[in-house]
Amino acid sequence: MLKTGGKGLHLAHRATTSILLLLLAAPAGLGQPLAVQYRNSVPLATSTTDQTGQSFTVTGMSGITRRAADDYLAVMDNSRYVVALHVNLVDDGSIASAQFTGGVRLADSRDFEGIAYTDAARNSVFLSEEGTPAIHEYSLATGARLRTFTTPPVFASRRSNNGFESLARHPLPVGRGELWTANEEALTVDGPASSASVGTTVRLLHYTFDRTTQKPGAQFAYLTQPWHGTSISGAKGGLSDLLVLPDGRLLALERSFAFSASGFFQTRIYELDFTGATDVSLLPGLAGQTYTTVAKRLLWSGFLTNLEGLTLGPPVPAGGRAMLSIVDDGDPISTNTLHAFVITGDLGPPGLPAPAGNTLLAGPDQPH
Repeated sequence: MLKTGGKGLHLAHRATTSILLLLLAAPAGLGQPLAVQYRNSVPLATSTTDQTGQSFTVTGMSGITRRAADDYLAVMDNSRYVVALHVNLVDDGSIASAQFTGGVRLADSRDFEGIAYTDAARNSVFLSEEGTPAIHEYSLATGARLRTFTTPPVFASRRSNNGFESLARHPLPVGRGELWTANEEALTVDGPASSASVGTTVRLLHYTFDRTTQKPGAQFAYLTQPWHGTSISGAKGGLSDLLVLPDGRLLALERSFAFSASGFFQTRIYELDFTGATDVSLLPGLAGQTYTTVAKRLLWSGFLTNLEGLTLGPPVPAGGRAMLSIVDDGDPISTNTLHAFVITGDLGPPGLPAPAGNTLLAGPDQPH
């Protein structure tokens, strides 16, 4: 947990924020802490076909979400495509095989980065994009844009190519739908970009929504790690994705690119703890203010290539849940690849990320 210096701005404790903090705090008294183990990786193809049967090149996959059973969806950045995957896992959570099963050509071409599936009744996805930045919902049947969420004005101060990199949906919503997103590196009003000596402070943004409405809510400061090596062309570090566990806790995927004997990319997966963290949504800038960041605990660190997306998979017979991570091939050393992890410990109630027939989202798709 980090406190930054400077003159503070007092924030009144709002009831909604207090409830949210209680839900996000690491549960007390649980017997098994979270742990993550790496399993394996498999290469992916470089093309598939869209809903009209037209072939397209698969590149720049930046987010992944579980649709149902062994079926997943990935989104491509700087494009208008969502790609469908079928993934077969073995009993220890390793990938036996993975292949594309088609794709959807969307109505818009944007720098999409994060993806979250709704459910079978709604048959749509939420996509986060860096440019505006914003969250949009698209129909998987037609590719039409159904709606765009309201973005808090402070995110207009994003650094170029560092907008909404991540997106995660609560897997078992009760009474409402919930989404989390964050900027990849600090807003210009919040502090510096990352470097080899310091990390960067981003804002975790919480949304609630139903079939026709949405509302941005609390924001929390999160400090990433510095680069894992020394500067090279394009060196950077930041928050690549978020994942919500069944009990509402968040995991964060960090990625840095720098020169190191161990590798050019380092990936880190953290468990987040919001206990005592400040809701900074009323702060027009974090520079010079006093606040408490979200705490984090390292679950896994390793040197793979450009991992940008993370999603929860099915239960593993030996215990825990599979996690899958997608590689963005938009650099000279990364290729289309899917990686497998297993997360163990007290994860909360089991279930698919979005149960079919969820009444929060049921009903006809109507653009608005």
